[in-house]
Amino acid sequence: MKIAIVDDEKKATDLIEKYIDQFNMEYHFEIQTYVFHNPQDFLEKYTKDYDLVFLDVEMPGLNGIEIAKELRRVDGNVVIMFITNMAQYAIHGYEVEAVDYVLKPLSYADFAMKLQKALRYVARNEDANVKISTKDGVVHLAVSDIYYIEVIRHYLIYHTARGDYMARGVMKETEEQFFKYHFARCSHGYLVNLKYVQSVTGNNVKVAGRELVISRSKKNEFMDQFARYIGGMQG
Repeated sequence: MKIAIVDDEKKATDLIEKYIDQFNMEYHFEIQTYVFHNPQDFLEKYTKDYDLVFLDVEMPGLNGIEIAKELRRVDGNVVIMFITNMAQYAIHGYEVEAVDYVLKPLSYADFAMKLQKALRYVARNEDANVKISTKDGVVHLAVSDIYYIEVIRHYLIYHTARGDYMARGVMKETEEQFFKYHFARCSHGYLVNLKYVQSVTGNNVKVAGRELVISRSKKNEFMDQFARYIGGMQG
């Protein structure tokens, strides 16, 4: 497992590396750490094989929120956790699907608990794959790559980062299957991956750059699920 630590303070990165070494010994993990004191250098050298990125929020030049937004443009799967002196910065975490934040000054007990939570998200990314049967054959999709699922008559269209895929299916069964992955119905015709919700305005939800209608009958439930999703990502 590979973890990147992005923080301009060497004292902070040394402490996190020390805590990760302690965590490795206690839980018999093999975590490799890569330290970046310059956020721009991290972005320029970034490769998609990191499992988890610790990002300091307050850094000169690019701050952690800006880095996370750039990161999400190229990698929708990597788990992000913020490091911050001020908890109010964490409110921005849902915009970039951060799983949590670590509050300075760090204690090992708190850090280990947060790291365990992050590792659960890493495992979820690795395990969450679905298999669908299209007219061209069986396709394996990473759940984290699916923006939303659309139903047209007896067919489901999976709108994903890799393109669109059509397969026969029943939306109700699919909704039950994807509930644990934080998908929610915004209308009869759409099942939305909440991690890709960019905004909700009136009766419209913007998902990965596309505007979808929220039906009157589904609005309360959808908004409730979205609110709980945001709360879970921050807390």
